[in-house]
Amino acid sequence: MTVHKLGGGDMARPRLVSDDAILDATRQVLAELGPVKLTLAAVGARVGLAPPTLMQRFGSKRGLLLASAARSPLMVKLAADEAAARNTSPLATLRDFALSAVAHIKHREELGNGLGFVQLDVADPEFRQHALAHSAAIVDSCDTFYRAAVEAGELRADTDVPALARHTLVCFNGALQVWAVNGWGSLTEFLTEQLDLMIGPYLRSDGVSARSGLLPGHDGLQRDPERAADSDRAES
Repeated sequence: MTVHKLGGGDMARPRLVSDDAILDATRQVLAELGPVKLTLAAVGARVGLAPPTLMQRFGSKRGLLLASAARSPLMVKLAADEAAARNTSPLATLRDFALSAVAHIKHREELGNGLGFVQLDVADPEFRQHALAHSAAIVDSCDTFYRAAVEAGELRADTDVPALARHTLVCFNGALQVWAVNGWGSLTEFLTEQLDLMIGPYLRSDGVSARSGLLPGHDGLQRDPERAADSDRAES
C-alpha cells in the first residue's frame, strides 16, 4: 500500500537551526579566528550542523561571510533601538549604543581578528557594499541620538549634528584600532574617554548635560553625577 503525503511529494524537513543562529555563531567564530581561519566546520560545530548543511544554506564560506556582512546594518539598528529602550537621556543612549557593541571584547587579539574583515571590505566590491551600509547605519543612529540631545538641551543648539555623527564613526573605529595595538586599560574605559573628549566641546555650559553623565567642562571627561556632587560638597 502506497502512502501519499499531502502535496503529492516529500515535505521539506523543518529547519531546526535558524539562519540567524548560524550567523550569530559566524560572528563569534570571526571574533576568535578572523575571516581567513574561519571554517564551515568551526561555525557548524557551534550550532550542531555539518559543513554540507551550511553549504546548502549559504553556498560557500564566502556566501556565509557575505550573509553575515549583509545582516550587520540590521544588527546596528537593533542595537540602537535596545539602547534607546534602556535610557532616557539621548547622550546616555549614545554611549550605551557604542559601549554595548564592544562589551564582549576583553582581549586585543579579538579585535585583531575582526579587523581582518577590513581587508575584504576594501578589496571586494560585494563586501564593501555591505560595509558602507553598516557605516551608514551607525552614522544614522548617532544622528538620531544627537538631534534628540539638542532638543533635550544636552548639546548646544548650534551643534553640527551630521558632522558630529560622522566624527563619532571615525572616533569609534579609530579607538578600536588604537586599543587593539596599545591596549590602554579596558576597551570600554578607553572608548568612553574618547567619546567624552569628542562630545565635550558640544555640551551645554549651563549644567543641563549633567543628567547624561557628561558634565560640561574644559576636558569633557565622563563623571558620575552623584560622585561629582559628593566631591563638590567635600570641597565646600
